[in-house]
Amino acid sequence: MAEPQYPNESAEYRQAREALLAEEQALMDKVKAVAALRRKLPLGGEVQQDYVFVSANNSTLGEDLHFTDLFAGKPSLLIYSYMFGPDWDNPCPSCTSLVDGFDRASVPVSHNAAFVVVAKAPAARLNAWANSRGWQHINLVSAEKTDFLKHYRGQGDDDNTLWPMMNVFTRRDEGIFHFWGSELPGNHVDLVWPYWNLMDMTPEGRPDFFTPPLGFRSEYLEKNYGGN
Repeated sequence: MAEPQYPNESAEYRQAREALLAEEQALMDKVKAVAALRRKLPLGGEVQQDYVFVSANNSTLGEDLHFTDLFAGKPSLLIYSYMFGPDWDNPCPSCTSLVDGFDRASVPVSHNAAFVVVAKAPAARLNAWANSRGWQHINLVSAEKTDFLKHYRGQGDDDNTLWPMMNVFTRRDEGIFHFWGSELPGNHVDLVWPYWNLMDMTPEGRPDFFTPPLGFRSEYLEKNYGGN
């Protein structure tokens, strides 16, 4: 029997905790193994055009940015497709919860890889929303001038039919290539979503609702996507 690790814990607790610890270690090992397999992927398709985005950050609002500019000298680019269309009242709450976390996480990530969030909403609307959320660090761009989202699984038949997507691109001497995309139908970037992962650690677990409590609703999303 393993020795107690915390004050006043029972032998029953320690036995159950040790069993759970073995499962947690197995899960971590699996996550690392999957990451290793991801790194071994062959190159995806070469990017065929230098897409033109519009900056939605305060300091460069309205400036055109080419896809090649988004790398900012880094070898890899992560780009998250944020569900916020030109005719939406508010963006997707789930995406917003993710970007709340991405904003600060982008600071250390940007030492090694470029990290960008793209939306179809015009740059001025995206900028105003970012300021209302207090985002200060994440690189934000609008795809109002480009078909990038349509080409990389972030958009349906029109500018307001949008999907969440994380894509990763790699720059090589011979060109820029798609490396990986989050093609799972659900929980596609669950591992980097702080709210749900933190709630998983509590006795109550994940609350029984679709999105974290963020204090706003997206009527467009509810009407056209059947809930959010």
